[in-house]
Amino acid sequence: MKPRRETRAALALAVAMLALGAAPTHAQFTKRLGQAVQSNAENRAIQKVVEHENKAIDAALSAKLTPADNTAGEGLYTSLKADGRVTLEGVAFKEGTADMTESSTPALKALGAMLKAHGDVRVRVEAYAESKEVAVARAQAIRDAMVKAYGVDTARLQTEGYKGKGGEQRVEAVQL
Repeated sequence: MKPRRETRAALALAVAMLALGAAPTHAQFTKRLGQAVQSNAENRAIQKVVEHENKAIDAALSAKLTPADNTAGEGLYTSLKADGRVTLEGVAFKEGTADMTESSTPALKALGAMLKAHGDVRVRVEAYAESKEVAVARAQAIRDAMVKAYGVDTARLQTEGYKGKGGEQRVEAVQL
């Protein structure tokens, strides 16, 4: 197993201090190494949780589209053609992140069904969130899901993120 950055940094610091003749006390070194190991373990635990959740969403999206998904996709298409934009109801993210929750699956499958059935449709995915950076990441996450799960050509999907007014959070598909 390859040492993590924190562990390597602690070891590099110890070697540098020894080379300069300022040997750290055993307690200081042990404390720093312990902090690096703990931080490393926490980061790995968080990464495992995110990977598990992403696998669940990937599995749900990669499942064959059902007639209900296709019907929902046609509903999106009808609204998109009539209004030029449609709100993707049910798309949800973990607070302050671009990590979608499993409850987003039906809305994403409907969008995927619409894009598969109507190869001429191009959309801009607009996400609104508490910060522009989070909103941009969320729009890109939806685009990436459409490309990965349904093979939608990236040329058909643009993304944009906006800071929502008063903490407003939503995702819309806008016809291009």
